[in-house]
Formats: sequence, structure tokens, C-alpha cells
Amino acid sequence: MISQTTEYALRAVVWLASQPDRPLTAQQIAEATRVPAGYLAKVLQGLSRAGLLRSQRGLGGGFTLARPSSELSVWEVVQAVDPIKRIKDCPLGIETHSHRLCALHQELDDAIARLEKHFSRCSIGSLIQTDSDVAPLCAVPPKGKRGKAAKRARH
Repeated sequence: MISQTTEYALRAVVWLASQPDRPLTAQQIAEATRVPAGYLAKVLQGLSRAGLLRSQRGLGGGFTLARPSSELSVWEVVQAVDPIKRIKDCPLGIETHSHRLCALHQELDDAIARLEKHFSRCSIGSLIQTDSDVAPLCAVPPKGKRGKAAKRARH
């Protein structure tokens, strides 16, 4: 339901939220989140243009959250990089459906509405403030210890 771009943006924002003490470069974020650096740089620029991140150039520069993670919702990140649109009118342009969606499109819009409500209530801060053993992001093993799947992918 969400695009790979959105997944990458969410990983980056969660990582930044978990490392609030200093700006991080796109390369540092890419390594920590396992996102291709070139692609991530474009995603980070988009998040900056949307006002969700601040970027600083020069020595000691990098990216930081523009607001506290507790005030930044998952929905805002989703909408900044790959907006999910509600279905207000018939996507096929059928005029008899202009005031009432067909059953299929109504069901799809209802699902989008539930997703919007859930993601709007979920702050980025809540993802890093868990009381459980679950980490905010999948752990990245040190280089050379990536496991069987990574070894198979290289061969």
C-alpha cells in the first residue's frame, strides 16, 4: 500500500529521530537504514522542502528533524513523499457516480481513511519510545556478518 520511496523516507526519519544529538549526512543515514545513498539524498531533499527536515551544509552539517519527533506523524512523512489521495469522485469519471461512489471505490476510500487516521495518530516519536524489546528499525548487522541471505544475493 505504501511505495518503496515512502518506506525509505520513514526509515530515514525514524533513524534521525533515534539520533537527535547531531546532524547526520545522507551517507550516514543511508548506511544505517540500508537505503541506496543516491536515492536517499533525493528523498531527504523532498522531506526538507516539505519542512519536515532541516539541512545544514558544510563541516558538521547534515540532516535533522525540523520538529520534535513526538510532533511529527507517520502520515505527514507519507504525504510529503508519495501522497495517498482519498477517492472523492468516481475515478472513471462516471457522472452518475459523482455524488455517490460505487461499492468498490467506497471500500477503497474507507480503507484509505482508516490508514490516514491510524498514521495521523502515530508519531515518529512513538516508534522510538517503545517499552518492548522491539527496535524502531531492523538491526543492520556489521559488515561481513550479514547472514546467509546476503551471501546468496552476492553469488
